[in-house]
Amino acid sequence: MKWLFLFVVLLNAAFLSWHSFVQDTPEKSRESIYGPPVSEKIYLLSEAPIEQYPQVDEVSNESLENALNKVIEQATVDAPELFCPRLETERSEDKKQIVRVLKDFGWDYQDREVTGKRPKFWLYIAAPETPAIAARIVKELAAKSIDSFVINRAEMKNRISLGLYSSQERADQARQRIQSASGYPVDVYEHMRNVPLQQLDIAQPVDEKDWEQFMSRFDLTKMMIKVEKNPC
Repeated sequence: MKWLFLFVVLLNAAFLSWHSFVQDTPEKSRESIYGPPVSEKIYLLSEAPIEQYPQVDEVSNESLENALNKVIEQATVDAPELFCPRLETERSEDKKQIVRVLKDFGWDYQDREVTGKRPKFWLYIAAPETPAIAARIVKELAAKSIDSFVINRAEMKNRISLGLYSSQERADQARQRIQSASGYPVDVYEHMRNVPLQQLDIAQPVDEKDWEQFMSRFDLTKMMIKVEKNPC
C-alpha cells in the first residue's frame, strides 16, 4: 500500500512538470497571406486565357493608317521645297559675277563649258545697189561712231553688218539708236547659233527663301543668265 501511494505521488509530479513545460513554450505565430479582395478569379501570366488579351481589329488599323498619312502629309507641306539650281551663261563677265556671289554665300558649285544653241539677233542695213555705195555708208557710220563692215559673201553680199546681239531687247535698242543716228533703216535677223556656254551647278540643296536672296544680288536686266531649278 505504501508503494502504491508513492507511485501515485510520482505520477502526479511528472504530469505537473510536463504541463508546466508545455505552457511556458511560445506558440509559433502563423503569418497570414495578403490578397486583395476581388470578384474575379486571378490568373498567372502563364494561365491567362486567350480571350483576356486585346484584339486589334481592321477598323483600328485603318484609323491608325489614316492618322499616320495625315501626319506625313502635314510634314510634307511644312517642309520647305528644296532644289539644286543650275545657272547657264554665255558671257564670261556674267560668270565672274555669279562666282563672286556664290563665294559670298559659301555655296559649293561645279562649273563646266558646254556647247549649245542660243538665239542671236543680227542687225544689218540692206545691201545697196553697188559695193561703192556700201563702202560709202560704212564711212558715214564710222564718222558717227557706229561700227560696221560690208559683207562680201554669197547672198549677203554688200549688206552692211552692224553687230550681233544676244537678246531681243538689246537688239531693238541698238536698232533704234543706229537708225536715229544714221538715217538708214536697220533690219533684225533672228537665228539660232552654236555658242560656248558656261554652266554652274550649285552642289547643295537650296530652298526658295535662300534662292530669292541669292538672285536679288544680280541685275537681270543687264545679264544673260538661264536658270534651271532642278530637283536634287
